[in-house]
Amino acid sequence: MAKVTADKHAEQQAALENIRAGLATKVRILANRDSCPYCTALEGVYALDDVPELPLEGCSHINGCRCHYAPVLDQFGP
Repeated sequence: MAKVTADKHAEQQAALENIRAGLATKVRILANRDSCPYCTALEGVYALDDVPELPLEGCSHINGCRCHYAPVLDQFGP
């Protein structure tokens, strides 16, 4: 199970770095419809420097944290 969590962490860190390298000014954490209360509470928009690391440590879902990052694109053009 630890390898799965490490793989999820590495995958989400790569996604976050891609978002930071792009045009995004903020990051949104998206939770699944059936996420645990902890993940649902942390769903929302964060500054690039303040976003929690995924997978979330406090997740209590039987399949673990399934949240993911999404860019917030609020600037248009180069």
